[in-house]
Amino acid sequence: MEKRKARIEDAAKQLFIKQGFHATSMRNIAARAGNSLGNVYNYYRTKEEIFSSIVTKYQKVIDARLRSIFDQIEDPLQPDSLVRFGRLIKEMVNEHHDFWLLMYIDVLEFENRHFRKMFEGLAQNLRRRFAKPFEEMKRREQLHEGLDPAIGFTAVYMQFFNYFLVEKLFGGNKHFGISDEQVISKLSEIYARGLLRESQPRAGQKHKQSSADGRSAARSRRPLKNQAGSA
Repeated sequence: MEKRKARIEDAAKQLFIKQGFHATSMRNIAARAGNSLGNVYNYYRTKEEIFSSIVTKYQKVIDARLRSIFDQIEDPLQPDSLVRFGRLIKEMVNEHHDFWLLMYIDVLEFENRHFRKMFEGLAQNLRRRFAKPFEEMKRREQLHEGLDPAIGFTAVYMQFFNYFLVEKLFGGNKHFGISDEQVISKLSEIYARGLLRESQPRAGQKHKQSSADGRSAARSRRPLKNQAGSA
């Protein structure tokens, strides 16, 4: 029975990806799977039931893959770890092409009904997963004041994920203008170090500021005349 269901789901997946969910009928799925229509209805009541079953099985694979990826990251937000993380996300995106296509079908035809849980509470999940290293960063004062490392790491994950989705599914063709490896390296550097340097006044501005500070200090040292003397 499981083999028959797998054949039906594989046929349905190919049709959903090729022509969309609503344009695919149960009769199309039965013909593609080499089954009778009645036989397909013995296992699934509706097309959406087939779609949900496909997504659920894929989701388990992706969840296991992500757990494996996170287990390989010991020091999140450190440059070397971010580079490794970017490479692992690239591999995951490239190796599960069909899953991401189904995700877009879900967005277009179901308003993301089936894939929504994949992103719900993502930052909170990562906060729990990396609680110890995040707390250690705070203890060592490695973070800018007020920065939430869980939000930062979530942004890293989504940036790598979206970059490789665009490359894989939309023919991005190096849409950053550099190689994938360079993108991983540059983004890791940006997230680890930030974009902006600490603002420093230029030489002329520093001289003017010093002169102004000197005049201000001199004024503060002058004795104040009392009201009688002023009169």
